[in-house]
Amino acid sequence: QKKTDDTHDNSQQSQQQQQQHDVASQRCALQDFTRCSESHLWKLMMSFYERKGVKSWSQGIVPHFITCNAFIGRAYAKVLLGFIRDCQTSKNPAKRLDPEEPLYIVELGAGSGKFSFFMLKALNELQGIQSEFPASKIVYVMTDFTRKNLFFWNQHPGLKPYIDRGQLDLAIFDAVNDSKIELHHSKLTLEPGSLKNPVCVVANYLFDTLCHDIFQVENLQLKEGLISVGSRQAREPDELDPEIIKRFDNHFIYRQVEDSYYDDEDDSKHFKRILRWYLDYFGASPSGASILMPIGALRALRRLTAFSNGRALILSGDKGNNNPEQFRGLMDPHIAVHGSFSVMVNYHAIGLYFISRNGFVLHNPQEEASLKVSAFVLTGDEEDDDANLAWGRIKAPDERTLRTKRPPDRR
Repeated sequence: QKKTDDTHDNSQQSQQQQQQHDVASQRCALQDFTRCSESHLWKLMMSFYERKGVKSWSQGIVPHFITCNAFIGRAYAKVLLGFIRDCQTSKNPAKRLDPEEPLYIVELGAGSGKFSFFMLKALNELQGIQSEFPASKIVYVMTDFTRKNLFFWNQHPGLKPYIDRGQLDLAIFDAVNDSKIELHHSKLTLEPGSLKNPVCVVANYLFDTLCHDIFQVENLQLKEGLISVGSRQAREPDELDPEIIKRFDNHFIYRQVEDSYYDDEDDSKHFKRILRWYLDYFGASPSGASILMPIGALRALRRLTAFSNGRALILSGDKGNNNPEQFRGLMDPHIAVHGSFSVMVNYHAIGLYFISRNGFVLHNPQEEASLKVSAFVLTGDEEDDDANLAWGRIKAPDERTLRTKRPPDRR
């Protein structure tokens, strides 16, 4: 009887091994294990939007209604006008806006342009309640990396009145790689140091599609996650075919790294602080933690805030997390497929980045909300003596300290 049982067990094991071999042989590995932010994932993302264009939204392939409606447009407009009011009532004249210079609102990844229309409409309707800054100096800039979208916006009858009045301009801008914005209609260039007033940035459902890095904290060690992008189909003749996204078969491995991981970046000091914060917070936890670093978003924000010498307001709505408790546990990152794909935005890490630069962050408090909205502010005081003091107030791994932090009074 025992011999029969052993034979049965060996047969089952052989079948399982054969099944695993069959699955592996059917997988097309598009890339060996590599740093996530440098992986083939993001080439597929760019290819999807380049090939689909505005149809990504008009045909309902990519979800967008939650951030493209009149309610959200009006809410963002109110925040922007509140920011203008705060600037103009500052006790420090250097912090006030220059009414002779434009105030640019740059929307990243404007896509179909639906949100842009609603926000422009709301700004016009709300202008009567504020007199601190001339409405004619507020210029909205729609950007995206694909020229198909710019052509669509330029011909859209709903946007034409704003373009004709000079309230709206358009630009091709790759948020991950470009360092300047050349405006299509005014022919002006936004580049480092070119703006006298703060730059205002809107990024809805964008950061979840920009490149990320993967980290885990386990047993007092920081580990990076490497990804091998693959397909469940045995062969992929066109490695940039967006249909591959539906067939993803991605594998992950992890290896120990140091908190100096980003030492070759312009913002290495701030990125090191962020990684060290997570290592301190989760290092001794028996559950460990799995963390996505929104490195594409952080690089884009560094370049954009350089336009105005570190004075900025950022408004962003996306699916994501702003509470680090959500990161507990060791697991591979979830990649949501919906025509294209997206990941959860680590708004907590972006908040740490702004605090490290002596700014502040305001998160919406609803833990289970499907849309997380955050406001990030820089006042241009990054090099002040109190910049390190601001970071010191949250350096200890105490989430209550971070979440209750209030912006310093710099009037």
